[in-house]
Amino acid sequence: MDPLILEGITVAPGTSVRAQLPALELADGTVVNLPLLLINGVRPGPRLYIGAGIHGDEVNSIALVTRALARVDPEQLTGSIVCVPVQQPLALQADHRLPLAQFLKSPLDQVPADAWTCFPGDANGNIAQVMAATLFRLITRCDYALDVHTPTRGGKYVPIAILPHHGLGPHAARAEDMAHALGTGWIMRGEHGMYISDGILCVEATRAGVPSLTFEIGEGGRLDIEFVEIGADCVLNLLRSLGMIGGEPVAPAQTHVMRDFLGIRAQHGGLLITEVALGQPVVRGQVLCRIFNVYGDEVEVVTAPEDGLFVRATTLSTVSRGERVATLGLV
Repeated sequence: MDPLILEGITVAPGTSVRAQLPALELADGTVVNLPLLLINGVRPGPRLYIGAGIHGDEVNSIALVTRALARVDPEQLTGSIVCVPVQQPLALQADHRLPLAQFLKSPLDQVPADAWTCFPGDANGNIAQVMAATLFRLITRCDYALDVHTPTRGGKYVPIAILPHHGLGPHAARAEDMAHALGTGWIMRGEHGMYISDGILCVEATRAGVPSLTFEIGEGGRLDIEFVEIGADCVLNLLRSLGMIGGEPVAPAQTHVMRDFLGIRAQHGGLLITEVALGQPVVRGQVLCRIFNVYGDEVEVVTAPEDGLFVRATTLSTVSRGERVATLGLV
């Protein structure tokens, strides 16, 4: 097994290295570094990129990735792992989905503001584009990529693997194999919407020949140990499936493969009470949630427009008209 050499950092076989990769410079000269965890095994094999925390409220993603990799013994590993547990440190510092201070400072210059949406990036662009270009340079030196997320604040997902679109050819098919290997129990194979848009990390990585998917789990802005454990187990499942660590992947009791998301929005503002459990199958006409005004009057009963699976709950206690109150996965 050869040493892993990446961005001037050398990792000997059977060892791991924590490092910092300079990515940005702020107005006061502060250098923003990407934290790296590089693990080099003792036998040749795949190189897997794992990224988390590209949005600053995705703390579950950071915790589950580091928890999984703490259980990987470099002296037993086949292949190597390139992990960036925080893919946008400025957003984490802001405790916000985006690096808010930079956006407020000069909003026109900071569009696009979300690094996740502007891959493969631009080394001479704005902060989001520079960060995406730096990450993409790492991703394209790997054989596979896993991009770990949680929804933004106010939402909670079942553990769900979301695929790039199938127009990307055989690499997209390999990404679907990865989705099954994760063992989440929930796979979205959609053909429209933001998750398969040009510029999204997993889409552009797969287009570049690195099979990749988006893994969503848990709730934004909240560290949930139950979801951290589930997510860590999923990451280890993927490593087992790729032959990088020993053991057999643990399969879920059932895997739901869905064709589309259906977001349902409030028609009235008020206090939100959800009546179905996350992950529950629902039928057309079933009550999902109720909205009460500030006097306690029920102003809306939200029902399922069609049969589906309740894959994303709104955890906000209040909603305004037009805000999402539930998301179904359509089979």
